[in-house]
Amino acid sequence: MNDALKLILSLSLSGSILALILFAIKPFIKHRLSKTIQYYIWIVVLLRLISPFSFQESIMNKVFYDNSIHSQTFSKKEIQSIDSESFQQNTFYDISNAEEHIKNEAYNFDADHNRYFKDIFQRLNHHIFYIYLLGAIATLTINTTGYLRFLNHLKPKNKNATDKENLLLNSLANGKNKIRLLRNPLVNTPMLIGIFKPGIIIPDREYNEKQLKNILHHEIIHLRRFDIVIKWAIMITKSIHWFNPMVYIIGKEINHACELSCDEAVIKNLSNEEKQEYGDTLISIVAENEGPIGILQATMSEDKNTLKDRLIAIMNYSKKSNIVIFISGILLLAIIVGGLYLGVGVRKDKYSPTSKIEEGTITTNIPAKPPSIIITNETDLEAIEVYTILKTKWNGSIYDRTSFYKSAWSSVPSILTGLHRLVPEEEITVDFGDSKPDNVVVKMAYLTESYAESLLPIVDVSVNYHTNGIYKFKNPSASDSDIETTGRVFSIEATWGDNICEYVFASDGKFDNNPSEVKWIPVKLDMEKLEELQKTIDNGEDNSYLTTSFEFIDSIGFSSENANRIKIEHNSDNKVIRYEFEDYDKTIELRLIQPIKNGIDGIWAVNLYKLEQIAD
Repeated sequence: MNDALKLILSLSLSGSILALILFAIKPFIKHRLSKTIQYYIWIVVLLRLISPFSFQESIMNKVFYDNSIHSQTFSKKEIQSIDSESFQQNTFYDISNAEEHIKNEAYNFDADHNRYFKDIFQRLNHHIFYIYLLGAIATLTINTTGYLRFLNHLKPKNKNATDKENLLLNSLANGKNKIRLLRNPLVNTPMLIGIFKPGIIIPDREYNEKQLKNILHHEIIHLRRFDIVIKWAIMITKSIHWFNPMVYIIGKEINHACELSCDEAVIKNLSNEEKQEYGDTLISIVAENEGPIGILQATMSEDKNTLKDRLIAIMNYSKKSNIVIFISGILLLAIIVGGLYLGVGVRKDKYSPTSKIEEGTITTNIPAKPPSIIITNETDLEAIEVYTILKTKWNGSIYDRTSFYKSAWSSVPSILTGLHRLVPEEEITVDFGDSKPDNVVVKMAYLTESYAESLLPIVDVSVNYHTNGIYKFKNPSASDSDIETTGRVFSIEATWGDNICEYVFASDGKFDNNPSEVKWIPVKLDMEKLEELQKTIDNGEDNSYLTTSFEFIDSIGFSSENANRIKIEHNSDNKVIRYEFEDYDKTIELRLIQPIKNGIDGIWAVNLYKLEQIAD
């Protein structure tokens, strides 16, 4: 998906989740917290919808970028690889469309049709982005042109207020704000309009002094709190997220919270009688209000449906206690932290092909070309150095290339020389260093007598991200098919944004075609003895699962002194340890469990084992 679309969708989702949380707690805070705090809380939601700021480990980053990219520093390693440029069959072509690629026979080796469907999705992705962009521009254009038309409609009928009204306005503003006060017969409610040259427009009708004072005081509060800026931010947010109905509900809620907050600021120092007069002023304005209210001006009146809330809030207003103020601050802080934790999907690896070497370390942000990797396995000391890199898509170009299986046969130099003998189920580690990809997918194909494609199904291999650009997966089990196999070829597909490449390497097939699987042998546990042992551990004795494994090896007639440990696997409820006895040409694999007590203090006991002959 286009990074811009991911950003917009993550903003929309993050803000919507935060808003839903607020709607859920609204019944509990509506009449308990100050209206101003509630208004500020909704502004946090607004900022979450438009601010691309996000922590690297935010929820949205994890949702939209499965493995977020870090820029890190590692010790310099001696890395060897085969450059994909030497693979002569990798001619490329620009991204255009699937139909042209079919004519050019670009998909001749696309056996599983993955590349074809990726091209189709790429085209749809671009169309979706342009549809979104068209909707955003249209919404923004409609709102701004509508606002400008509204101003032009009012302008011929604007007339200056009287000296007395200007004097009252100046007195309420304490001479700090230069505000124009105008009358206009075309408006049906008082409103504050304009950011850089603010003005108050009131309907051209008679008001008594108390009504006018309440009206002007209300609009001055809007001006001092920059509510017009918030109105514009709401309009821009609606334009950005025009496809999300939740945003329109949020905008309406913010406008309502704004008016409640403004009412609260006006009446906080008024007597009960003055509060009543302010409420009467609101009622009289709503009664006059019959036309539509604009979205980019701060009006004193909303509509009759919300008037009840405002009147109740006015008559029930009381100063909040210190405890309520403290709780309000905690809630506001919690919403801010929640918004930051939700975050947005923002890539941190904006393709800067910069790499620098300083004082024996390598620091890389984003690779300009597919980076070298280090492949290691449990049973060999040396890394698997022979592999080839096949670009699928890189820097806007798609490469016409063979499948990873066929590339194993035709690679130059050949990756089918100097093979490691990988044991089924052993762990393989792939280290990308400081060029950690967004996503890694591993597949394995058995090498058969067919040159074009394997006669056995391709195996999807589960990959686990470890840390700092290191990924791990297990070598699939041995083939039990009657079809003869001579080895295995692996594909490690890595993705950085829109760039995709495959790392292809092969291994010996010595362990394949061996259907007679060695069975696990159960061990009868002596629970009385184990319980006594557990008591000694609880009393401070050392506890080690390695000691337990040595005792078991000695008990079945092998010497633990000659046991060479080659594997330890830590699982959620057991451990598996493999030892090799060179004197006997055998390996023994033990599975240990904690039969009495789990955790660091629980003893370990062998409950299964199996012996295997070491292959020649």
